[in-house]
Amino acid sequence: MKINAPRRSIINDALDLYTPTRGVPVEGDSLVELPIALIKPYHDHPFHLYSGTRLDDMVESIRDKGVLVPVIVQPLTDGYYEMLAGHNRMNAASLAGLNTIPAIIKEGLTDSEARYYVIETNVIQRSFSELLPSEQAAVISIHYSEMISQGRRNDIDHELRLLSGCEQDESPPVERLPKNSRKELAEAYSLSSTTVARLLKINDLLPEFKRRLDSGKLPLVVSVEIAYLSEDEQQWLLNFLSAYKVKLDKTSASMLHQKSKQGGLTEDGIRTFMLALDREKSKRKQYQNMKVSKRFYQKYFANTPQEKIEEIISSALEQYFSNSKIPGNGNK
Repeated sequence: MKINAPRRSIINDALDLYTPTRGVPVEGDSLVELPIALIKPYHDHPFHLYSGTRLDDMVESIRDKGVLVPVIVQPLTDGYYEMLAGHNRMNAASLAGLNTIPAIIKEGLTDSEARYYVIETNVIQRSFSELLPSEQAAVISIHYSEMISQGRRNDIDHELRLLSGCEQDESPPVERLPKNSRKELAEAYSLSSTTVARLLKINDLLPEFKRRLDSGKLPLVVSVEIAYLSEDEQQWLLNFLSAYKVKLDKTSASMLHQKSKQGGLTEDGIRTFMLALDREKSKRKQYQNMKVSKRFYQKYFANTPQEKIEEIISSALEQYFSNSKIPGNGNK
């Protein structure tokens, strides 16, 4: 996929255009009017739904024109369908009062192919820079994966772009998507190789940690360290952070990472370690650093050793407070 490739026309920021000359399902697919009640969200949907003005505009457009581009679903074994492409359209259609939605039914997809539909649809609709960190991680991860051949990726990408009106009906271009190497992904998305590596790693975070990352409550560098913990270890840490409201910094997270690597982490161990760190931070908060101006320093302490400076300040303060009648210093 060319990251800066031309995009489709958009009505009211989100609604795709649909005409009889595009959006037609490929051979073997079914295009039906499907009850919204029978469609379940993708089981591991990594993207946030539209909200605010973007959602309001989409709902209003659907009320006015209907859903012009069908969603893409795959059948489940219980008579329901799983959404692959169109979570926002379905949400807006439901809010607009619709009970059914046009849908293309995909049969026989592998798990990797189904996930690729979910990921690539969002990349086409929104620029990579618009995505939240966990969403960027999902995109990088699927493009880095070797589970889908380059040719199959091109086929899906071509189909989705035809459906959304990004390109004319032509043969799929060769080598459209970034190859699955960190260097090529970094170049394709204008990222550093380090950032690509970090995004690949945070894809291993528990959903709650991803939400904290996306909301700005958890820095990226801390998230990367947490992602090295096992699922159980992450859950134990999450339980502790929720109960004690202790802030986790990069140093603490890195220490947990190393303890996990050495096989020495338990739930009790995490709690003991974090409480000890918190007590140490509390002790450090009892002391404050104070800056003085360069002019002040040059006037009184130029070329004076550190120990001598502390001695002078201590002596001066003792004399000051002994001669002052400041409330609370013991003088009457």
